[in-house]
Amino acid sequence: MNNIKPAMYAKTALNVLVFKTNLVSAKDIHRISPIMGDIPGILRWNVDEHDIDNVLRIETSWLLPDDIIRVITNAGYLCEELPD
Repeated sequence: MNNIKPAMYAKTALNVLVFKTNLVSAKDIHRISPIMGDIPGILRWNVDEHDIDNVLRIETSWLLPDDIIRVITNAGYLCEELPD
């Protein structure tokens, strides 16, 4: 029996992208929720409303920070990548 997984099942690296935002309320988060759900490549996301930077954290295998910044700013919110 062959134990080699096809390429599409190979484990890929998980990247965590972290951004400073102005998503300050549940209403803001609710507003971007459908947008985030429509983006292929986002595995998980959340916003820490209690952090001073309202941190948006995204788990992805292939999206780039600029992809997320573009989507969030197009929705009318501030979004800038936080350094590691």
